[in-house]
Amino acid sequence: MSEDKLEEAEAEEEKKGAEAIDEDEEESSRVVHLDEEDELDEDEFDEDEEVDEIEKVEEKPETSAVFVLGQGDLMTVQANRGADDPGDNTLSEPQFMCKYGDMLFVSDRGNHRALIWNQAPEEVGEPASIVLGQEDFSDCLENQGITTTLDEMTSGLGDESLDGFTISKAQESTLSGPSGIAVIDGKLYISDSGNHRVLRWAGLPTEDAEEPSLVLGQDNMEDNEANRRGFVGSGSLFFPMGIRSGDDQHVFVADKDNHRILFWKKIPFNNGWNADICLGQTSMDEREPNRGEFDVCGPDTLSFPTSLFYDVEGDKFFVVDQGNNRVLIWNKLPNQNGQTPDLVLGQKDFYSRSVNAGLGSRRACPEGLFFPTDVVFGPKGLFVSDSGNHRVLVWKEFPTENGQPADVVIGQKDFFENAYNRNGKPSASTLNDPYGLFLEQDPEDEEDEGKLYICDRGNSRIVVWEELPEPPKSEEEEDDALLDEMNFEEDELMGDDDDFLEEEEEETPPDEVPSV
Repeated sequence: MSEDKLEEAEAEEEKKGAEAIDEDEEESSRVVHLDEEDELDEDEFDEDEEVDEIEKVEEKPETSAVFVLGQGDLMTVQANRGADDPGDNTLSEPQFMCKYGDMLFVSDRGNHRALIWNQAPEEVGEPASIVLGQEDFSDCLENQGITTTLDEMTSGLGDESLDGFTISKAQESTLSGPSGIAVIDGKLYISDSGNHRVLRWAGLPTEDAEEPSLVLGQDNMEDNEANRRGFVGSGSLFFPMGIRSGDDQHVFVADKDNHRILFWKKIPFNNGWNADICLGQTSMDEREPNRGEFDVCGPDTLSFPTSLFYDVEGDKFFVVDQGNNRVLIWNKLPNQNGQTPDLVLGQKDFYSRSVNAGLGSRRACPEGLFFPTDVVFGPKGLFVSDSGNHRVLVWKEFPTENGQPADVVIGQKDFFENAYNRNGKPSASTLNDPYGLFLEQDPEDEEDEGKLYICDRGNSRIVVWEELPEPPKSEEEEDDALLDEMNFEEDELMGDDDDFLEEEEEETPPDEVPSV
């Protein structure tokens, strides 16, 4: 082989060797690069896992109702559980409820009946023991379907335009849209709203359709016209609602469409017994809302009051003034007609009556109310069912200032939302037109957590709460909490700067000179 050809062969071998070396270096570089990417992805995955873990640890389940009556579970809300006829364990627009010993009493407004459990139910779907107002549990007609014509009942009144008009007719054992229900001095009372009367049984009923023994607001058990055929007085009623006592001596009734609260100082013992005191009017023969000035309220006026509560221990009296979107409080039980209250909630003063303290019907707030319906007070605090905002407001301590904002809200996530069922599916935490309240708690036992019963009328159920939700955080508190959470996550993921510097120093000690 010539010398020129030998040099060409050697040059070709060197070129192939160089290409092989370049390929090895590229493969090695590519392997290192993939390893680094895998390490980065793994680190990123760990960081994501750590963030998720932090969020899961900090997330707290929402406090909600633990028990329901009238439905099979806490997610269904159909009247009578979707059936055409009611049953012994269904409800349709329950209005008020109470407990007496182990017994439970519920006014089932939509079914024109009252239900009694001889033992308070402990399981969902437990049937009631007794029905009042209907012959059996499957009936639901107003006044059991009995009707009459107005010409028979209005003879001599001179209103010929009503002649022949058919209306529902009351009997001893019938009901029409019952509302307030209470046990006073061992006897059951029911506000039979549609029949403009209050019924009382001789004791606690033991049989279905048992007849009451006494009536207030009417002369007898068959009459059912408002205000005893139009003559308002101390013995008449017009759509009575809430009824309570507190001391088993007084009887208090919210005479809603006469815009007053009536007091009987002693337990009545005759049909049509006259009341002794009225609040909201100057005398017993007046009945105009806000004393004739519908849009102008004052400290001594009422507009469609729906309920009341008497705290015997503190001698405090509470009235739900629904038409004026407020709750009135007397620091001492009133003893004369038209007596003025000491405190107002839901408004800044006694002369304001706007919905949600002036914000309107679409925007709630912690100090405003929208068509409140009931009030109860006890060791756990003051509770008001704020029906138009689909929530219950809680003051943990007795309020001391007009318009004082509530501390806790039930049924909404915060004080500013007010859609029914939170504008979504019903759950154990939502409400729809909450009405009557009952607070079960032993006042002498400080460790007794108690239970709050809510007639969730729009959802045709009664929900029971054993624990109050946490108070909603203010916007400033939420911002601070978010900032703290971000700082915490950053520290957890990146570590402390001082720790990082210490690790660097350990890897390259200052006294050691790196080898070349």
